[in-house]
Amino acid sequence: MRPLRRKHTTQITTDPITGEERILGWSQEEDVLGDQGSVDSMSVQRKFFLDCGCEGEGAGRCFECGAISCRECHGRCAKCQKPICPQHSRFLEMANQGQVRLCGSCFDKTSRKQARARIGRFLLSLFVQRGSDDG
Repeated sequence: MRPLRRKHTTQITTDPITGEERILGWSQEEDVLGDQGSVDSMSVQRKFFLDCGCEGEGAGRCFECGAISCRECHGRCAKCQKPICPQHSRFLEMANQGQVRLCGSCFDKTSRKQARARIGRFLLSLFVQRGSDDG
């Protein structure tokens, strides 16, 4: 079989931090002249998965580890707005906001602040008298 045409396609992205290219997928297509005189097409496609385990286009890079994650897995810290991957996302229940995604440092700061507020409310409750039924 003699090749008539070959086509190679590589899908890449550029790392914004290091400037290096990262391969997301490639394909190879070849048209050959068959034994019977026909033109036969053969193609091979290979997809590389993102760091989150999903395939497809990357939506962002984690500021902590540099991992590329997809649109569904990628997120931003609710406090500092830095991009974070699923592995470095920490979730915390906050009043009037429900569960929010935070980076490690914002999670630590916020959880300490919540603990101090709980302790403060407890200590204040020791000195606040509640209404009595004695009249």
